[in-house]
Amino acid sequence: MTTIEILGWKENFVGFTAWDAHAKSELKKRLRRGIKASPADIRHLARQISDRQLLSLHQVYDEAVHGITQILETTGADIRVSLEHSKAARLLKNCPIRHIR
Repeated sequence: MTTIEILGWKENFVGFTAWDAHAKSELKKRLRRGIKASPADIRHLARQISDRQLLSLHQVYDEAVHGITQILETTGADIRVSLEHSKAARLLKNCPIRHIR
């Protein structure tokens, strides 16, 4: 399992102007598939993210880390990924190295 922390949100982010229906549904879909949590907790996390709050996503499945970080960075989040074991690093070897420790 992995932890993804949202450290902040970019001001005046050019790459993403507003939350549209597709971005919100894609975020919820990736959270449902990638985080070990109840549906109510997933909805609460999605609401917090759309409100641009600072939070940590715990118990993220290793296979879903890239997809979740991709949607978060697309929306302007500054993130840090913490891997809990060395096998998770192999899953991410083809991904761009950003904030992974």
